[in-house]
Parts: sequence; C-alpha cells; structure tokens
Amino acid sequence: MPRISRRLLAAALTSAVVAAVVLAGSGVAGASTGTAEISPEQAGYTATGAQFRHISASVYLRNPTQYAGEVATFGHSVQLWSSGLVITVGLTASTAGSAYTPYATVYDRSTHQVIAANPNAQYCEPSGDCSFDPRTFSSGSGWTLTINYLPEEGEVAMFEFADHHLYAFTSSYALTAQSFSQGRVGTEFGSSPWDASYPHMTLASSVRIATYHHVDLTSNSGHEATLWSWWVHHKLLANTGQQSGSDWVAVPADLSNGGASFQTWFVPQSAQGPAQPVLP
Repeated sequence: MPRISRRLLAAALTSAVVAAVVLAGSGVAGASTGTAEISPEQAGYTATGAQFRHISASVYLRNPTQYAGEVATFGHSVQLWSSGLVITVGLTASTAGSAYTPYATVYDRSTHQVIAANPNAQYCEPSGDCSFDPRTFSSGSGWTLTINYLPEEGEVAMFEFADHHLYAFTSSYALTAQSFSQGRVGTEFGSSPWDASYPHMTLASSVRIATYHHVDLTSNSGHEATLWSWWVHHKLLANTGQQSGSDWVAVPADLSNGGASFQTWFVPQSAQGPAQPVLP
C-alpha cells in the first residue's frame, strides 16, 4: 500500500505544534471582535479581515447517539472561503450510530455545487500505510482538522489525524491564485454550508455538542495566531431561517484559552425568539 505523504504529515504535525506556541503569545490585547453572523447550518466562529493560507482545530469525537433527540446527523469542520470557492474538511456522523466519516469537499461559492469530493483521498493507518478504500473512524478520540493552501505548490492540502494514534485522512486539490478571506471552524448540521433543510428538534434544556481546542490560523503574510488576533472574529450562529426568530439550532460559547478554544451548544426551547440566544 502507498505510504502517507511526508510533506502532508509534516504540515499537519507542525500545525498542532504551532497552535500550542501561538497560544502562549496570541496577542490578546489586539484582538478584534466583530458582530455575530448567522449560518443556516453551522455553529462556531469565523475569522475575517485577512487573507488566510492555513486553518486548523482539534475536537474530541463524542458518541453521536447522545444527540439523536436533536438531529439526525452532525459533524465538525474547518473551512476556507474565497470569492469563488469554499474548501471544507471535516468528520460527519449519523446519530443512529457511533462512527464518523471523514470528508473533504471543494464547492463553487456562487452556485453551491460540488466541484470535487474527496479529491486524491487516502485513508492511513498508524504505520503510515495508506489506501484509497473509504473507511470510518470510531468516537472516543481527539482529532485535528487542517487545511493548508500551498500556492507555491499549486494545491490545497486537507488533512485529519487522530491525536494519539495517527490514523489519518488526507486529500489534495490542484489550486492556484486564490485569496481566502474567511476561515471557519465549528459544528455543522447540513449537507453543505448553505443547507437549511435538515430536521432538528428543540429540547427543554441546552446541551453541549463539542469543545474545540488549538484553533490556529495563518495569514498569507505568515502571521500565526488563534481567533484572537488583529483579524476579526465573529460568532457563527446556526439558524435554519437565517434570521431572528424561532429557528435557532446551535450557538458557540465565548472564546477561552487565548482565543484557541470554545464550545458549541444546542439552543433550548426557552431561548427561542426574535433575540439572539444567550447561553446559560
């Protein structure tokens, strides 16, 4: 079997180390907070006001069945947005089971059509042996999700790896001359970044979905930081109506750990209404 790309593995492992280093000197005093934005299907954070070439975050894969009362599927992703493309890499799961499926997708931002699904994808063992046969990964471990735009090599590299076992998923797509002005990280519920048609139930109390750590972004100029930096960070609120009303699905909590960590929560029935929900 083919072995995992040394360049992709080095880039991903470097991302995890950089996130820890950046956390110690994230420039919190210069952090810029923007107004909350609404997404039809994702709760988390978005960074704007810079040109990004890298985004990564770590998340623990909780057992999906505990969320069967709220949604049928959900997942975690990091994304880079340009004027013409959306690059997303993540893991998605059915709440009827315990397995997560890795994926990488390139979308046309204007038409919302899929340009490439899992391009050049490989699924790798801790030994470094890789295959092209799709597989799933069980809950109960931490994973790091990474996108690296490499214009000097003419591609975008997408990578996921288990923090302790180095099971991995890699994907790459030929790409040049892109300007990624937005980076996103969070919990998603739809089949695409624009999908608002997924079923969901609102329960009596708020429920924590996920905790994200080591959120790390790098600008084209080489500046590395968490969400707290000179670029602007915004909360991303999931609302299937994309407007104030009784359609709130999930929202993020405030940032912590120097802008490198946050949680996402399902919005309870008591918080539904025209105002943006506030977590207890």
